[in-house]
Amino acid sequence: MTKRLYYEDSYLKEFRAKVLKKIKIDNRLAVVLDETAFYPTSGGQPYDKGVIQDVPVVEVVEEGDEIIHILKEELKEKINSEVVGKIDWKRRFDHMQQHLGQHILSGALMKLWGVETVSFHLGEEVCTLDIAKEKLTEEEAKKAEECTNEIIFDNRPVKCYFVEGEEELERSNLRKVPEKTGKIRIIEVEDFDLSACGGTHCQATGEVGMIKITKWEKRGEKIRLEFICGRRAWKDYFWKN
Repeated sequence: MTKRLYYEDSYLKEFRAKVLKKIKIDNRLAVVLDETAFYPTSGGQPYDKGVIQDVPVVEVVEEGDEIIHILKEELKEKINSEVVGKIDWKRRFDHMQQHLGQHILSGALMKLWGVETVSFHLGEEVCTLDIAKEKLTEEEAKKAEECTNEIIFDNRPVKCYFVEGEEELERSNLRKVPEKTGKIRIIEVEDFDLSACGGTHCQATGEVGMIKITKWEKRGEKIRLEFICGRRAWKDYFWKN
């Protein structure tokens, strides 16, 4: 079992851990640690990159209760040895901005029109959000973007915590009730949004910087939005102006 340090602190850039296993995944060298700050691909959010003892981590996946770090080359340290892991902070913080931006945008869509989020994907260049709405006008897109940016500019606190049991979940008044049961991690944007999520997030909405909806199109009975946050949105503005 791997303890997930990013649940406790999304800002943790460096950590020490013990090597539990040295394995191969699809003929690629990998290690399992007793605890890690590396986020695995999950919930629409890509994996973290970085190094373990200066060996590049090229992918991170989860299998059951273990997190597997796939490496560029073999780690010299043996089983039970202590190693130091370092996160690629620029990549991690970008993912935190995009993911929290998605929560705020989804919250805005729910509050404005009662529109549910169907799925989310955090891409290398843009993020996509599929919503249960058959049509989205330019005026509505502007309204959703404006509402989202207002929450960002308010710099509201963001809390991460766990709840357990059906009664606790019902009292939480989540935007969308999760399918899984048991211990559920909650992301709370103060006085705005409550969502179940295992991803990494900023500690205040202001750190998202800004959001820009760049495109939307009809996909069956849904609408797919493309959006960017933070440094990505700033770069988009810079190059277009």
